[in-house]
Amino acid sequence: MCCLHLEVGPDEAHFYFVPKWSGAIVASRDVVSRVWTMAESVASELGLELIDMEQGGGHKHQTLRVFVDKPEGVTLADCERMSRELGGRIEAEDAVDFSYVLEVSSPGAERPLRKAADFCRYSGRRISLRLRERDEKSGNRKFSGVLKDFKDETVTVAIEGGETRSFPLSGIAKANLEVDWDSVLRGKGATGRL
Repeated sequence: MCCLHLEVGPDEAHFYFVPKWSGAIVASRDVVSRVWTMAESVASELGLELIDMEQGGGHKHQTLRVFVDKPEGVTLADCERMSRELGGRIEAEDAVDFSYVLEVSSPGAERPLRKAADFCRYSGRRISLRLRERDEKSGNRKFSGVLKDFKDETVTVAIEGGETRSFPLSGIAKANLEVDWDSVLRGKGATGRL
């Protein structure tokens, strides 16, 4: 048995598939890996791209968050289909042995950048990134600027002050699009281009 829940916010809609059974509490990396593989397959079948997946929650309530997108933007119907299909597969394959909530959502305006294709697609957009280790030149781990290029597994960013910096993709812990919310509020759009 399961329940479907819908939560709508100003920028995103979330559709939840909530299985009504329990078991072990903490998800192992193996479980997350199995669900990721299923989610990639389901997303592809539905014409969506799997962007990210998170596992979290407290002792009694585990959450598997799946973020999907498509070029024209993900709809509530897309999230609903993804949730039903993925939830059904997880249950049919008995891939998760604990009580959980499956959340399917768009990645939002400040979507994460993970794959080489993400960096190529969003060239010219503002991004923020956090390095795995401090930068030798500046001592910083966080940088913001305009994504200029992605070539040979290297991300090139024009940072504030006009300086251009290059970082190996393997050295980036986290990267995402950055929205200039002041421009958005003034009606100038969210492109983040300089």
